Amino acid sequence: MSIASGQESRCAGAENGKDVHFPSIDWFERLALVQADNEETFRDFGPIDCTMVAKIDDQLFEIAFAGFGVTSIRRLTSLAEAAPSHFVVEGPLTVWREMLENIRAKGAPDLQHTLNYLTFPDVPMRVTGPDQLEIDAFYRYNESLQRFFNGAAKVPTTFR
Repeated sequence: MSIASGQESRCAGAENGKDVHFPSIDWFERLALVQADNEETFRDFGPIDCTMVAKIDDQLFEIAFAGFGVTSIRRLTSLAEAAPSHFVVEGPLTVWREMLENIRAKGAPDLQHTLNYLTFPDVPMRVTGPDQLEIDAFYRYNESLQRFFNGAAKVPTTFR
């Protein structure tokens, strides 16, 4: 799935505000649409060029970023399917849910619910990758990634 400003998504309910389940392709596509609709807010941090794999319990979702938006989203069955250049942000669904509910409630996370805070000590979330350069991309683009997830404030979400 390719997502860019002005392109349509196959995301069910993307335009009518229906709740989408997290984690799912539809949820990440909805988030990408929020980013595309607010592209100017991402320009403050410059272009982003990375591939992130969100590992939520045993589920894997690959989100590729280029320029000021998302270029593709796909579900993976294993990390071997991930793009060669990627990093993984992993944590249990309970932690992802708490972070997203905090963002939804406040419009942006409080200090204890940012990606940086949650991953810094490798607990309760952690960042891994095939090599240190890819892991470093998470920290290089951290503010843009956080802003991407802050879009969850505009995505009506249910959890499995």
